[in-house]
Amino acid sequence: MIFFNRNYILRLSCWCLLLGIVFGCRSGHEQEVRTIDANLVQNPQDVVFGNDTASATIFLYASYNCQYCRYLFSRTFPGLKEDYLDKDLVKIVVKFVDFGKDPQTLYALKAASCIYRYGTYQKFHELLLADPAIVATEKFRVLIDDIMAENPDIAECLLSGVDDDFLNTNLEEFRKYELTGTPTMVINQHVYTGFVSFEKIDLILKKEFEIK
Repeated sequence: MIFFNRNYILRLSCWCLLLGIVFGCRSGHEQEVRTIDANLVQNPQDVVFGNDTASATIFLYASYNCQYCRYLFSRTFPGLKEDYLDKDLVKIVVKFVDFGKDPQTLYALKAASCIYRYGTYQKFHELLLADPAIVATEKFRVLIDDIMAENPDIAECLLSGVDDDFLNTNLEEFRKYELTGTPTMVINQHVYTGFVSFEKIDLILKKEFEIK
């Protein structure tokens, strides 16, 4: 049997806390609900799941390098799509945020925004969900080069620099309202931080938007 002394456990706990702060990724066990005085808006660089005609909006701050964000997309999103998005009840406006300064990650998020607006986003979305580490590979750089060669609009979007500041703008907005960790959803000015199962978000949406 292995025994751990108190100092070791304390150091381990501190490291876990530090990693949570640095990487800003929150599990469902850390979920918070509070109200902020903010009227968030959909910007051209945001990625939207659902139709613009939807009667209600979820604002989602997320990044592909966040494990619980990927859980939200892979485990919660299918139910949301079937019961809410496809019925024009709700749309999800994704505001990409990244707490690090890794240029490869930032470039991938810019590419995601450009491909969403001017190309076919779903396959790119699925790629980053399945393998977020691919952004640091030569394979990914070749993929983006091929996409730009085939689609001049995506190339212009990525190379012109016009939208270079949108990730900083999202992060400033995130910090302005003292949001903490991803994924974070803002629904009717109520903040839900951390992974949320479909069963739970189903109850939240019915309450927030009086959906029956």
